Amino acid sequence: KSSNTLNKLTFVLLYATDFADRLEKEVIPALKAGLVVLSGRYIFTALARAGVRGVDRPWLRGLYGFAIAPHLVFYLKVDVETLIGRVLESRGMDFWESGMDMKAADDIYDSFRLYQNKLLREYSSMADEFNFRTVDARRSIDQIQDELRKQVSAFLEPADKPAEAVAR
Repeated sequence: KSSNTLNKLTFVLLYATDFADRLEKEVIPALKAGLVVLSGRYIFTALARAGVRGVDRPWLRGLYGFAIAPHLVFYLKVDVETLIGRVLESRGMDFWESGMDMKAADDIYDSFRLYQNKLLREYSSMADEFNFRTVDARRSIDQIQDELRKQVSAFLEPADKPAEAVAR
């Protein structure tokens, strides 16, 4: 990966293999132990990245067919301009996150913009298929975190709360 020479299918299979390993060694044992597992990206980023690179979507769904269906999926939806600002403020743009392998532009900034716009369309097309709960990620980190905490807490609360003891 660091040599930036992987073709799209090798890239897809590398990520699927890594995911299968993490699922077997981390996620499933945690679930069996009764823990709640929170996972960033899960299979959805891999599906979106491969989809925009032209990998057959039904084949991708089959490849990741072993994945456990999550109870909740949050899609932190953001526009490209906000995303560019955040990426530049944090780690900067890299080859793969910018879609430079797709050769849509010579400049990493232009490539990032084109690639991320394609990814946003791909995520939007996946939203109904995978029941994403869309969260406006243009807001502050604290606001996003508050909303995520509220939604997760509401999901984890028992549907039938026991009646409060009646004061005598």
